[in-house]
Amino acid sequence: MEKETYLQIYQRANTLEDVDILAIEFEESTGVIAAILNQKTVSKVKRKMGQLQNKAKNFRYLWEKGMTINTLAQNNDVPATLMASVIIKELGYSKKHVLKNLSTLDNRRLAIEIEDATNSDHFFSPKAHALQVVKGKMGEDIIGKWLDHYKLGYSTEEDLRELGMQKTPDFFLDKTLYVDGTEIEWIESKAMFGDEKEHTYYFKKQFQHYERDYGTGMVIYWYGHLDTIEFEGNLIRDHTFYMDLDAKIDAEIDELLSSTL
Repeated sequence: MEKETYLQIYQRANTLEDVDILAIEFEESTGVIAAILNQKTVSKVKRKMGQLQNKAKNFRYLWEKGMTINTLAQNNDVPATLMASVIIKELGYSKKHVLKNLSTLDNRRLAIEIEDATNSDHFFSPKAHALQVVKGKMGEDIIGKWLDHYKLGYSTEEDLRELGMQKTPDFFLDKTLYVDGTEIEWIESKAMFGDEKEHTYYFKKQFQHYERDYGTGMVIYWYGHLDTIEFEGNLIRDHTFYMDLDAKIDAEIDELLSSTL
């Protein structure tokens, strides 16, 4: 994706209601727009974390005076689940315990509002996290089926960890695969949009280690990537690399790309 297009989408994607509108206008899948919105929201929240923590006692005061968690979240432009976490901590509860035991929580008002908060939160709720895990698994499954179709042997991340490897790509190929003249020894699947910030983060955390330990490889950003990001000597591709091979695989890719938040 050209950077100018990305910046326009990034600037205008602020709520779920924007996803379908921008998808039509920019002729992108809803999944691509949703991925950009999700990453924008996460980035915004990270910038606000210190401010939220500093105001935690004030949030508790307002909540005890009757303001709901959802209202507090809306007034401070943060996901409702995050605001719920602030209130839970200020009241002296364990977040993990509370979320697993809402039905037996002694504070019924808190339980009801936490449930409302998590149901309305498409970014930081347990449901949102679970959906992201599903998307990640879908992407890996598609790559696995593609490799199986071409009878290309491989070891999975789990296989490599059993061998004691610390930094493990999703797929380590038994034999070198040549793509556009590049030797591919491994493939990493990312169910996200590859912007400069995310790419730099994962390069430092994962990709550079994969290249050191396994050789050159290929990163798949399922929801697209900026044309400007680079990984010298390696390849960066999106979903189109796996299209038009098999009708079932194409259908799974379409399902992944239509998945929003």
